[in-house]
Amino acid sequence: MYIFLRSFGIAILGCAIISGAAAYGQSTVVKISNFANGMSGWSVQRIDKKVKATVFSAKKIDGVSAVQAYSNNSMALLVKNTSVNLAVTPILCWRWRVNQTIAAADITKKSGDDQAARIYIGLDLPRKAIPIGTRLKLAVARSGSKVRIPDGVINYVWDNKLAVGTSRPNVYTKQAKIIVMQSGNGDINKWVSERRNLAQDISRQFKTKSAKIESIAISSDTDNAGGSVTAAFADIHFITANAKCQFSS
Repeated sequence: MYIFLRSFGIAILGCAIISGAAAYGQSTVVKISNFANGMSGWSVQRIDKKVKATVFSAKKIDGVSAVQAYSNNSMALLVKNTSVNLAVTPILCWRWRVNQTIAAADITKKSGDDQAARIYIGLDLPRKAIPIGTRLKLAVARSGSKVRIPDGVINYVWDNKLAVGTSRPNVYTKQAKIIVMQSGNGDINKWVSERRNLAQDISRQFKTKSAKIESIAISSDTDNAGGSVTAAFADIHFITANAKCQFSS
C-alpha cells in the first residue's frame, strides 16, 4: 500500500483522553470508543489523496452503537490518538462485523493488500527494537509528512482466506505486523467479539516489553484488490488480564 504512510497506519496526533482511567493502576476498564456519542475524538486520515476515502459513519447496527466503514475501491483510517498502560490493562477487546470478505484480496502480495476490517495499533518503540535501516527510512518518511508515522503497527484483521492465528509482516514493511483474527464468510452479517493480549503480541512481534501505544485506528480498504465491503466496529476497550470484556448490550 503506499510506502510508509500506508504500511505503518498513520496516527493523527490530537488530545488523548481515555475515559475510565483517571489514574493508571486504578481502573480495570479503559474505554477507547464510545460510539453511542458519535465519532468525537476520532479523525479520518486519507493516506493518498488520489485514492477515494473509505466512508465512516456512526450508527446503531442490530442494537449496537458502532461506527460503520464503507469501502468502495477506497482506503482511509479512522484514528484516535491514545495512551494506555499495558502493564495494567494489557487485554484489547472489541466487536466487529462485515457483510462479506474481499474475494480478490491477498495480503501476501502488494496488489492484494486489502482487508474487510482492520484494527490498527500504532506503537512508539524503543530504539533497540527498530533496525537501523528502518530508522533511516522512518526519518526520511517523517521529514516529508505532516502527520505522525508510528515506529511500528500491530494489525488485527478479518481476512478472506488465511487461517485464523496467521501472523506475518505487511508486504511493504516488517515494522507492520498482521495477525488474522477472523477469516472467510462463515460469520458475516453478525457481531463477532474479540479478545487479545496486546502486550504479549507486541512482545512476540517486536521483541520488546517497552513499547507504548500512541494510536488506534479502524479501517476497511479495497483500493488494491477492488470491490466494496461494509464493516462495523464497536466496544473497543482495554481490561486487566483476568477481567472479562465489557461489551454493551
